[in-house]
Amino acid sequence: MKEKERILKVLNGEKVDRPPVICPGGMMNAAVTEIIEDMHSNHNIDVEAMVSTAIKVRELTGFENYGVPFCMTCESESFGVKISEGDKNNEPRVLAYNEDDLEKIMDNFDPNINMNFRAKTVIQAIQGLKNDEIPVIGNITGPISTATSIVDPMKLFKMLRREPDKAYKFIEYINLYLIEYAEKMVHAGADIIAISDPTATGEILGRKNFDKFAMPMYIKFLNRMKEINIPVIIHICGDAKTIIDSLDTLDVAALSFDSIVNMRFARKTLKTKLMGNVSTLLLQNGPTDKIISITKNAMDSGVDIVSPACGLGMSTPIENLKAMTDYVKGSI
Repeated sequence: MKEKERILKVLNGEKVDRPPVICPGGMMNAAVTEIIEDMHSNHNIDVEAMVSTAIKVRELTGFENYGVPFCMTCESESFGVKISEGDKNNEPRVLAYNEDDLEKIMDNFDPNINMNFRAKTVIQAIQGLKNDEIPVIGNITGPISTATSIVDPMKLFKMLRREPDKAYKFIEYINLYLIEYAEKMVHAGADIIAISDPTATGEILGRKNFDKFAMPMYIKFLNRMKEINIPVIIHICGDAKTIIDSLDTLDVAALSFDSIVNMRFARKTLKTKLMGNVSTLLLQNGPTDKIISITKNAMDSGVDIVSPACGLGMSTPIENLKAMTDYVKGSI
């Protein structure tokens, strides 16, 4: 069974020979230092380097997908945020937030995808990766995490309590931009959209604010992707116990969880497909026999797609990633 066929069947609820094993990209980036150390151009800003890195990730690690970009900063760059473009040892990151009032940000920044250099680079990379056999995953930073990459997180969290309508309007504005960005990814050739929203945890937001500020955005995003027949994976960091009932109401193809989440519990609670959740700390530090044991446990727990539980450290060895992917592929 070809890799694209396998994962699309899983996301559509059809039976397959074994679980796919993937690392979507974005926050869950497998372009570790060992893979990119021989690259001459920055794979975060150069189209050819981005394409070749995505291909190299699959070839060297065994992950069954192409995924771009390799960070969580492309979205916020459109809104007056200072960004580090990253290098062979560090992922891109926010250096300085936009300190303007939220309304001023919305008035001053037209988030036109074609005006955002790196977003345009990602779209072109997807066009270059498009193929018939290997799934291409377009990665989106979720609305809460994008909003807290544009403005200081503490500023926004205070507004959730003190000025909830103003905060909601801003997050909604960001979400519309993310939907547009995802649509452009799909038109370029993305087979799947993966949303990572690490700030939208029950531990940070609480159930009430998660339901009020995150859930409506996910629903709008998912509804639009359903209209264009594109499956969506949503990744939530941290302990999801307080928000798992809310997540169960989402019409989403798959939910991905951090290693702290008991996947047997999630399997009993959630009706959707599950992705995860091999510890990224374990993948970085090993040993490989423990990685294999935890991978087996994830599969035995009812995981439909095997993947790292969260973002990989740049120093993660290829050997450790191969231990996971080889085990899954040998499970037939």
